[in-house]
Amino acid sequence: MFALVIAMFAESAIAEPGKDSDLATGYVHAKQIDGVWWFINPDGQRFVSLGVNHIEPHLWLAPYNKEATLKRYGQDMVTEGARFNPEGTAVKRWIDRQIEICDDLHFNTFGKHTHESIDRALYEDRMYYIASLETAPLAGWRERKGQGPRPDVFSRDFEAFLDRRVHDVCAENKESRNLLGYLYTDVPSWIMGQKDQNDRDEQVMIYPWINAILPLGEWAPGKQRWVEHLSRRYDSPEAAAVVWGLPVSPAYGITWQDMARLQTWFEPADAKKATEDMIAFMYVICEKWYGMHHDAIRKYDPNHLILGDKNMVMWHYEWMIPAMKKYVDVVTIQAYGRWEQDGKSVAKLYEQLGKPIYNGDGSYSYVQPNQQEWGAKGWRTEARSFQEVASLYRETLEGMMATPYMIGWHHCGCLEQWDAAERGDSPMNENGFMDPFENYHTEWTDVIRDVNTNAARLHEAAE
Repeated sequence: MFALVIAMFAESAIAEPGKDSDLATGYVHAKQIDGVWWFINPDGQRFVSLGVNHIEPHLWLAPYNKEATLKRYGQDMVTEGARFNPEGTAVKRWIDRQIEICDDLHFNTFGKHTHESIDRALYEDRMYYIASLETAPLAGWRERKGQGPRPDVFSRDFEAFLDRRVHDVCAENKESRNLLGYLYTDVPSWIMGQKDQNDRDEQVMIYPWINAILPLGEWAPGKQRWVEHLSRRYDSPEAAAVVWGLPVSPAYGITWQDMARLQTWFEPADAKKATEDMIAFMYVICEKWYGMHHDAIRKYDPNHLILGDKNMVMWHYEWMIPAMKKYVDVVTIQAYGRWEQDGKSVAKLYEQLGKPIYNGDGSYSYVQPNQQEWGAKGWRTEARSFQEVASLYRETLEGMMATPYMIGWHHCGCLEQWDAAERGDSPMNENGFMDPFENYHTEWTDVIRDVNTNAARLHEAAE
């Protein structure tokens, strides 16, 4: 076993580019070298981030595998009340094993959805990782769980809340050598999903953040900013009211103050002009959202990378680009498509931003017999076997590594989830290259090990 570990690390070391002391800064950063972007570790070592997501206790403590998990790691992985116990000796053995698996398959990062209840001290010195701020419930999956509402980003209350949250997270991470960077939120919904649009028969008022601001009172900073925005776009309040279908008194007309009091904005008379107003305001919201996060992080941690939100690759809208270009260091995407398609979207994004990009969440799956009710993340490629999933994994990672601005991929899942388990961020089952009992799907893991081992070498040759 000891010889195997030595050989494993020797192989990994051969696959990585050499250290450059001139690049050493004591923390992870990103740099373009000879036209190729890299993460750079604290000692000046270039690397690409290959991660696993969803290291979450409930996946190991489901009705079908809980007994096996406790037998393997220890009964104190749960409390007497059967809840996950983050302080027992079993959790340390469990995390040690997950790191061992990552080492074997040449993953180097614990990615998004590493559960917040897990003590970071168990892995932070041995794996790269990200710090999630989650300063607002912007994702559709959070809304479905009853979380909300969206904040008034123009309010002092939210600014104070964000400052406290960023202070606390930075205090815990700013000295870390293995922190990749700070991530804001998970897949925010900038536009109402197509299903929601269809269910609500709504094609105009499809911007959730604006829909959250419009019902606010006249005293709310966001509502004041919205009316100010309109006052710059229209010659008079009457002109704006006509577009938005707001009542205008025949005797007294309407004032901007009157409009600030109104909540009846949801049936505009001129859909085209109303949409133009909303899109223009989304630029204002994004400038505030990305700018205030950037400023707070830099106030408390001047060194580590800012990763922004984890946005779906197809959800980078025109109003986001200027703020992201100013305030984000490395672009985090979520993408589940074939590389021949996603690569085109990523190329357009890089052309717009000029920043390195990594896929923070994506995978392909083969839906198993115990996943028939909820399916599995990554199913849309319709793979019919683990061999096909493995082929897609190779195709995608090799495609990414041949792209000079792609600097990583965090795989969506490591342990296969079945229908009977507790749901997490999605009703779909988590993907996994291991079955629920930690047995490798070897047709897949053999390919993962091979292509991961060579990832950095392939990236050196990117053009």
